[in-house]
Amino acid sequence: MPQAAWSFAAARDTPMQARRAVTDWARSYVEDRAVLSDIALAITEAATNVVLHAYRDHDEPGTVTIEAEEYGDHVCFYVRDEGSGLSPRVDSPGLGLGLGLIAQVADSADVRAPEDGGTEVVMRFNVSRAA
Repeated sequence: MPQAAWSFAAARDTPMQARRAVTDWARSYVEDRAVLSDIALAITEAATNVVLHAYRDHDEPGTVTIEAEEYGDHVCFYVRDEGSGLSPRVDSPGLGLGLGLIAQVADSADVRAPEDGGTEVVMRFNVSRAA
């Protein structure tokens, strides 16, 4: 069961809203500023991917859902959309670096295609418990 969850419309300001919400939550569990910075970057990139790619075939922006769980020695984040799934976008306005950056900063990262559609990015960060 998630310990925190957020839902945002997939709009231009969503990545920064998500970044702020998640890092505010993570400060209770993460002492290392470098890990907090990595979490902020990964959440921003995952949310940006949803905004740019997930709902490109829809008339209205869909939803970005983020869940967070803390396990003592690590935190996990799940960024989900209900969009068009994993498909390349040849007209992408981005540089195509988002998932690579997430993979570099997270201790583990996985991109999944849920059975009910959309995309889920799962990120794990090892942490030392805040005192």
